[in-house]
Amino acid sequence: MNLRAGILFIAIVISSLSGFTQDLVFPKEEWQVRSPTSQGVDLSLLSAALDTLASFCREDGLSQTLIIKNGYIIFSGDSTFKRNNIYSSTKSFTSNILGLLVEEGKCAIDDYASKWEPSLRPTPYNMIRLRHFASMSSGYNAVGSTRWNEESEDWSWTPYQPGEPIGQPGASYCYWDEAQMMFGRVLTRIAGQPIRDYVIAKIGESIGVEGFHWGEEGQVAGIPINNGCTGIKINAHELARFGWLYLNKGMWDGDQLISPEWVKMATMSQVAATIPVADTDRSNVLGSGSYGFNWWLNSGLSAMPDSLKSLYYASGFNNNMCFVIPEWKMVVVRMGMDGNPDEPKYIAYNRFFKALGVAVK
Repeated sequence: MNLRAGILFIAIVISSLSGFTQDLVFPKEEWQVRSPTSQGVDLSLLSAALDTLASFCREDGLSQTLIIKNGYIIFSGDSTFKRNNIYSSTKSFTSNILGLLVEEGKCAIDDYASKWEPSLRPTPYNMIRLRHFASMSSGYNAVGSTRWNEESEDWSWTPYQPGEPIGQPGASYCYWDEAQMMFGRVLTRIAGQPIRDYVIAKIGESIGVEGFHWGEEGQVAGIPINNGCTGIKINAHELARFGWLYLNKGMWDGDQLISPEWVKMATMSQVAATIPVADTDRSNVLGSGSYGFNWWLNSGLSAMPDSLKSLYYASGFNNNMCFVIPEWKMVVVRMGMDGNPDEPKYIAYNRFFKALGVAVK
């Protein structure tokens, strides 16, 4: 099904429901479907915006793309129930677990990670706070050779063995997966169970996201560690539910599952624009002024100037994305296995959201 067919199918099948509404709804077993027009989105202009998106989405195109408006599907590709790895979009789930643990009273955002992880007790790692891990500013680095050959020195085979630090905790922004893996290990210690099981029990069962796979990276104290930086295999409908939970400030159909204070904190800048980007082979990932707690923001060095400032998103390799746009009451999910845009994502998606903004009334 091509993108116009996806829109027209929705428009035709539910034309009898085309009365305009802005009431927010929550999906039960499945998302309800409505026409774009019924939700205040111009059909032809939406199609033009999707053409823009398709232009840099490569072979998988928009087959796993889903757009939610006011709690309804207004566009769906033809493979949106297909599950695949969302890569670094996993990180937004990881930081969410920290928020749940904080709310439960098991830890505080400014606790030192070494309180739970003995390997972090030597200087300077003893100064890493949990917030540093969630904001990619811990300076943590592991020993051992990389799994990425010549692509990067990141992704050691021994991510839980501390090596020479990249920098002092909180002194620089460094997008570094070894640090995120250690974050997952620390959270596993705090939760006392696999973090996948923890998040399913706390929110997954309530929002209908409980059948996903989360890859493991070793064990600690006999507990499997779900990889803190990647490895969630999920489908677009499930990922959209997670985005919709955040759009509604942690509330799901009347139940407050995540504190609104956490959602606000996680989706605002936690790395000052004045903080330097660490000098590594991943210094092209620009998070200063643009990064919350494992959520990307539309600000700082990675800003999309033609998009709404309130927009924030989870971003993964192979263009696996979940955008939350509160002002539009919209979640946009694009998934696939066919690679990233040739240019930085924030540049490519700026064109899409500029075009989409014209379509949203």
